[in-house]
Amino acid sequence: MKNKLLLGAVLVGTAGIFAACSDDNDSNPTLIQPTEFVLNTPAYVNETVDLENTEALRLTWSQPEYTTGNAPINATYEIQVSPTNSFTVSTDEADADEENALVADYAVIDKTSTTCFADLAASELNKALAKVAKWKADAVPAEQKTFIRINAFVLEGMNRLNAITSNVVEISVAPYYVELSDAAPIMWYLVGNNFGDGAWSDKPGESSFPLFMQSDYNYDKVTGAGEITYLNYFTTEDWKIQPADFNWDYGFCGTGAPNEAVYRNGGADGGNITCNPAGYYLVTINTGANTCTIVNQEITPAVYGQICITGDFCDWADQNMTPVNKSGENHVWCYMLTVEEDAVKQIKFKIPGSWDTNWGYGSEDGEVSVCGKAAAGGKNIGVAAGTWVIMFNDITGEFSIIPKK
Repeated sequence: MKNKLLLGAVLVGTAGIFAACSDDNDSNPTLIQPTEFVLNTPAYVNETVDLENTEALRLTWSQPEYTTGNAPINATYEIQVSPTNSFTVSTDEADADEENALVADYAVIDKTSTTCFADLAASELNKALAKVAKWKADAVPAEQKTFIRINAFVLEGMNRLNAITSNVVEISVAPYYVELSDAAPIMWYLVGNNFGDGAWSDKPGESSFPLFMQSDYNYDKVTGAGEITYLNYFTTEDWKIQPADFNWDYGFCGTGAPNEAVYRNGGADGGNITCNPAGYYLVTINTGANTCTIVNQEITPAVYGQICITGDFCDWADQNMTPVNKSGENHVWCYMLTVEEDAVKQIKFKIPGSWDTNWGYGSEDGEVSVCGKAAAGGKNIGVAAGTWVIMFNDITGEFSIIPKK
């Protein structure tokens, strides 16, 4: 196993930097336009960073003066990367250009920061460079100059106020080939008193359960943003919705009113979400806009005491799926499946002890799919190598096959 390094994690004399980015305790400071701020030169600037054997690169910077006297304020920072020291067209802008006239010369790292430091994952830096340079497998350079800057702004809803970029820092890296593909849809997870074991912990398939990807939705190819949904019976028990990294400061919490949820963007906890009255609800999250709706559904679906998964991974014997709900009616089921390397396994969903009611999907047996709406008596679903959280909804036939975190 390769030992990966976290470069620059031990810092000297940065207490002032961190203190400058503490939470804003002043009352309604007046926002002004900064004129400059500094991305610090990292200690590894004089070496070539082996991206394949490095975990992350620590970056630190000063706080832009967004208020008179530079009182602390909640600014947002994104990392921008270029192999040419040109920052005119981002990969996002080039991908959105329907006429294909724009050529990207820099990329923006998806994960932002609200503090004056960040650990830039080496894999994300490598991917960003590959997206701009578009290296072929046999043409990745042994060494690549890399130019990094920070873009700062104050986020107000979806608006970026008073944006400013830092100076550019040049480093040298040894990149590696990576197969570029569309970003996977952003996932969010349900946790609460009535979900799984009710432990409110980050254990997919036990305590936390992902919402469903939509097979007919065009997710953003770059970010994976789009709509994910969840339809089931809800009791009046408390619950929340957490991002994939389970950072509670950036999940969906309650508003104090039933059937409402709001994105907690690093702010105060609004409490738990509740549904009232108990019944069927459709939860829809837009992962780009960070909005959530909870809408009551006037339906009376058939109730199954148990749903099974079966397939060639178990010689087509019934394997009980885990009901998401601890109590009350349940229509969403979960199963953890590991498929060995270079293999594809075939699965179907069914009632126990009989093939009279079963669901499948695809145009032919074994066709690999990560989501869809399974139909009665449909084809065997192909599952690729990996460890997966498999979700199935017996009302809609929806299934999602999501990599285990």
